[in-house]
Amino acid sequence: MSLSPTPSRVSDLLFQVFNRGLHPDWFATRRFRRVEQQGWEADLRIIEGGHAVVFRAGSILLTEVLCGPDTAFPETGRLFQSGLGRERSTILRPGGTIEYQSCMESEQVDIEVFRHLSDEAATSTSTNALLFTARGSNRLLPPPLSLIEITPRQGDLSIQSIHTFPAERRIVRTQSLFELKAAAPRL
Repeated sequence: MSLSPTPSRVSDLLFQVFNRGLHPDWFATRRFRRVEQQGWEADLRIIEGGHAVVFRAGSILLTEVLCGPDTAFPETGRLFQSGLGRERSTILRPGGTIEYQSCMESEQVDIEVFRHLSDEAATSTSTNALLFTARGSNRLLPPPLSLIEITPRQGDLSIQSIHTFPAERRIVRTQSLFELKAAAPRL
């Protein structure tokens, strides 16, 4: 869901994970929230074309980004990259103290189902959510929107995102879990 004059197509989106931070200036941020728990903190952004999550726990930094082709990131530190042509999942264990799991999918649905899902997401009343609704280019379709549901707990962060693409009647969903693991004992 690009907010630029030419919207991104779902087939152009990339889901990427880095073992480093990416400077916020790389993104056109539409909504932002910082979440902190004992042992970790995370910056969550709805950005042009998707979302970005920067998760910090001690010296470990993980960045998850879903965005269109307009933003080219350096390859340094990239742990995972995938398009959204089919359902995908991954598990990463950078540094041995964090386990990161993610699943992503894109689904094209009937227009009535699309309207229902868009309306449901747009009326989210969760206080642990970020929601951004863009200006639509077609008055007969619901506007593009992005919703991130945030579930922080002691020792982990779970996020679920929904991004809608009205021109394609596509819904992009991601689920991610950032989980602290006990450090291995030293011998």
